[in-house]
Amino acid sequence: MLTGRGVLVPLGAFVIAGALVFAVASRLARHADAIADATGLGRVWIGTILLAGSTSLPELVTDVNAALLGAIDIGVGDLMGSTLANMLIFALLNLAYARRRILHQVSIDHTLVGALAVALTGIASAAIASGGWGRIGHVGTETLLIVALYFFGMRAVYSCTQPTAPPEQLVLGENSRSLLRRGLAGFAWAAVGLVVTAPLLVLSAEAVAVESGLSQTFVGTLLVGFTTSFPEIVATIAAVRIGALDLAIGNIFGSNAFNMCVLLPMDLAYRQGPVLAHASSANVLVAQLAILSLALGMLAVLARAGRRASIAHIDSVLIVFVYIGSVWLLASGKGG
Repeated sequence: MLTGRGVLVPLGAFVIAGALVFAVASRLARHADAIADATGLGRVWIGTILLAGSTSLPELVTDVNAALLGAIDIGVGDLMGSTLANMLIFALLNLAYARRRILHQVSIDHTLVGALAVALTGIASAAIASGGWGRIGHVGTETLLIVALYFFGMRAVYSCTQPTAPPEQLVLGENSRSLLRRGLAGFAWAAVGLVVTAPLLVLSAEAVAVESGLSQTFVGTLLVGFTTSFPEIVATIAAVRIGALDLAIGNIFGSNAFNMCVLLPMDLAYRQGPVLAHASSANVLVAQLAILSLALGMLAVLARAGRRASIAHIDSVLIVFVYIGSVWLLASGKGG
C-alpha cells in the first residue's frame, strides 16, 4: 500500500505514525515515573528495567519478523543502530540542557548498566567476527550467553542501587496503592499502544527506503535503527521535561542492554542456524561504533561525578561525531 506511489506517500505515513508513537511514548514515561514514586524503587531501576523494556518492544517485533523473513542483517543492524541512536539522544540532551547540567543530577549507578551494555554488545560483535561460538540445535550459544549475562548483570545492578526510601517506608499505604494501580494500568495500556503504533512507523520507514533506493545495510542500521528507537527518544525527552532525569538516563542505557537480548528470539525464529554466525561482517564495524558511543556516555556520567562539566560536554560532542561518522561510512559503502 505504501510503495509504488513515490516517496511522498510513505513519508506522509511516517510522519503520522511518528506523531502517534510520540503521544504514546510520552504517556509511557509519565506512568513509569508514577510507578517509581508509588513503589519507592527508584527511577534508576524503573527506567532501566520497566521503561527500557517497554520502549524496546518495537525492536523485538521488528527484528523477529526480519529473522522470520531471512533478513537477519536488517535485524542485527537495527539493534546496533538503535544503540547509536539512543546514545545520540543522550549526547544531544546533555548539550541542549547544558545550563541545567543534567548529568550532575543523575545517579552514577547508570555506568553499571552502561558497562553491561558494552559487554553484551562486545559478545555479539566477537561472535559475528568469529562466525559463532557453537550451537544448541539451531540456536547459537552466544545469544544464550548474552541473555544469561543480562539477567546476572541486572541482579547486580539491583543489588548496588539504593531504593529512594528506607525499607520500612516501602510498605504501600492506601493512597500509594491507588497511585500504583493507576500507574500500572496506564503503563500497560501505553505499552499496548506502542506495540500497535510502532510497527506502522517501521513499515513506513522501510517503504521510504524502498522508494528512495537506499541500501539494506543503511536501512537496517540507520533508518530502521532510528525509527525503532523513536519510542526511547520520545520517552527520554518526556522524562527530562517532567524532571525524572534518572528515569531518562536509565531508559537509554537500559534499552541498549535489553536490545542485545532480542538476539535470542531472533535466533529462535531463524531456522537456518545461529543468527550471529550468519550475520554480515559489516555489522562488526557498527557494533564497535556502538561500543565507542556507550563508553563515551559512561565517561560523561563519570566526569560529572568530579564536577567536570566540560569533559562531559566534550564526550557528548564526540558521540555526535561518532554517529555522523557511522552515517558517512554506511552511506559511502565503506562500512560494508
